[in-house]
Amino acid sequence: MSLDNAFDLLFVIIAITFNLLIIGIFIAGKRKQDKLRRWFGIVFVCLTIPLIIVFINYLIIGQELWIIICLVIILLYLFLELLLDLILKYDFRKKPITHVPYIILFYIVSFSLIGITFYIDEISGWIVSITFWAVLASLIYNLAGRKKKDNE
Repeated sequence: MSLDNAFDLLFVIIAITFNLLIIGIFIAGKRKQDKLRRWFGIVFVCLTIPLIIVFINYLIIGQELWIIICLVIILLYLFLELLLDLILKYDFRKKPITHVPYIILFYIVSFSLIGITFYIDEISGWIVSITFWAVLASLIYNLAGRKKKDNE
């Protein structure tokens, strides 16, 4: 495949934006900028709309089954974000029993984004991979010093 298809290009843009918004969420959280973090979170959940458009197109054209399954998982993750963070405002990150499955789902989604993007275009796949590594760096930044502060 290649980026000649507008829906493939849209998917790549979604994948890059997904990672950049998570970076913003982590950094805003570390800096205690709750309004900015909430704004990033709302925009993040809004990625569901263009992703549904890509999903419908991929269903219509008969895209490979593994891609459809990955998209369902990504959409499920975005729905959970909407439901738990924005609608119910349930703090599931405090309990390992709910946080660990969420983390596992996040990594499945991240690797799905990377895998689909590499399938679409190798250069775009590397870009999404780099933004994923930036997500990990921002996570480390977000967590740095947390234990020290918790113990004081």
